[in-house]
Amino acid sequence: MKLHNEKAYPKLCLLLLSTLEKSLPNHLTYHTLEHTIDVANVCDAYIKYYNIEENDAKLIRVAAIGHDFGYIISPIEHEERSIKNLSHILRDVLTPEEIEVVNGMIRATKVPQVPTTFMEKIVADADLDYLGRADYDLLSGGLYKEFQYYDTVNNQKDWLDLQIKFLENHKFHTPFAQEFRKPLKLQKLKELKEKRQALVS
Repeated sequence: MKLHNEKAYPKLCLLLLSTLEKSLPNHLTYHTLEHTIDVANVCDAYIKYYNIEENDAKLIRVAAIGHDFGYIISPIEHEERSIKNLSHILRDVLTPEEIEVVNGMIRATKVPQVPTTFMEKIVADADLDYLGRADYDLLSGGLYKEFQYYDTVNNQKDWLDLQIKFLENHKFHTPFAQEFRKPLKLQKLKELKEKRQALVS
């Protein structure tokens, strides 16, 4: 997957992408470099759609690229790990106030998502954009393998139950996602419930 509008990204972001490419564990089949690039590309679309001011756009891009940086070490509390591991890098290029904004956007991706600012809502929705897209099955398949590795789920029935519960509890935050992603998400939820019902019939 290619990063769209690469020239708009600070050099810092390209450095972070390079670090992710070299350092993310091979057993990650969802939280991959491609996922980070996907989130960044979705954020780029939001930036254009909402005509986000240049400096805010820069901070959104930094948060998108850095939001899963903690997965280099562990999936546990990875949002806080991302913030901690990025802190010494960000302080060389961002003001303390800007770093706090970036940290807020990274924290907004923690499930259950509770973003408060519009920028946090953008990054939160971008992180789970696939829930309302045609490539849901492909990407959720990668997440299933990752969850199997961590022994979170062990069979298809448990995986269906987990997906259904997640989709039922999830909500999109931006008007864009509510209009253009929510309908397909609800359709996918209906399909998953039908699959689950078929298992017990």
